[in-house]
Amino acid sequence: MAKCLMLSAIVLLACFFVPAVPAQDVKKNDRPDFFNNDQTKEVAQELAKRKWNNSPPVKSFYASQKSHAPAPRRDLTGIWDGTAEGGVEPWGPVEHRAIFPGRMQDDSAGHPDETDVENPLPFTAAGLEALKKNKPGVGVRAVPVANANDPVDNGSPPGFPRMLFYEMRVIELIQPKNQVILLDEFDQVWRHIWTDGRPLPNIDDVEPRFFGYSVGRWTDDYTFEADTVGVDDKTWLDNAGRPHSYEMRVHEIWHRVDYETIELTVTVDDPKYYSGKWNGLNKFVLHRLPDDFDMEEFIYNGVEATDYDQVVAGEAAKPGK
Repeated sequence: MAKCLMLSAIVLLACFFVPAVPAQDVKKNDRPDFFNNDQTKEVAQELAKRKWNNSPPVKSFYASQKSHAPAPRRDLTGIWDGTAEGGVEPWGPVEHRAIFPGRMQDDSAGHPDETDVENPLPFTAAGLEALKKNKPGVGVRAVPVANANDPVDNGSPPGFPRMLFYEMRVIELIQPKNQVILLDEFDQVWRHIWTDGRPLPNIDDVEPRFFGYSVGRWTDDYTFEADTVGVDDKTWLDNAGRPHSYEMRVHEIWHRVDYETIELTVTVDDPKYYSGKWNGLNKFVLHRLPDDFDMEEFIYNGVEATDYDQVVAGEAAKPGK
């Protein structure tokens, strides 16, 4: 099987299929971290031998690291792992998942709105109207995959901040002169955050972008903050279909705790669709990976996705299936 076929199958499974685990009570602050399953000793040893297409270790590995070196000044460079702490998040960002309280996964797909989800967003009337137009394949409002209208299903880039709110597996941060550049393993997309002092553009004077226009600055030796505007409102905020308007502004705080750790906070400010600011990530932990870590290739294949929707998902959505 061609690698693109295998990877597109993985992406489709990650986007559309949640394991059929019976709903169950979980402890407060537990997350249904989709891919955070511990590895056997044999699997871990085999992964450690790889020089290509590396997979990051699981959360328990990082917990065993007792000593962390001090963080370098004004430096975010490195390869960083978000998978272990639950960065995949098929139900929405860590702080606002589209599931009901005390459930490992949603068992009430087709709910008309997000009433009674575990940490509801402060939708305005306009935001709620926009929400209902989006038909996700997961979460409490999930529809059959064949009926979903997720723009990513048709090959559109995930956009920003969705790239941080869903499928944040492995990223690389590099710092050439006057920029911080984020390279994302998933869908092989990237962002430029300008650090040369330029102001953000007037969004009425520029064309919308999938990933917006970003500027950033160091607020102290270990904290980098960035603001983004001008994100195309055709993109979704997350995998659960939360909308945003073109007036949205996103604020990021990248705090380098030590050599091995970054804490990331991402705040959405969109008064048109939300009555208050809200955090999709709040001090979300990224773990540093070795410099020779080779990121895998996760690229969306639109042709195979269409075939899947028509043949597999379409058949499953028929009455009686």
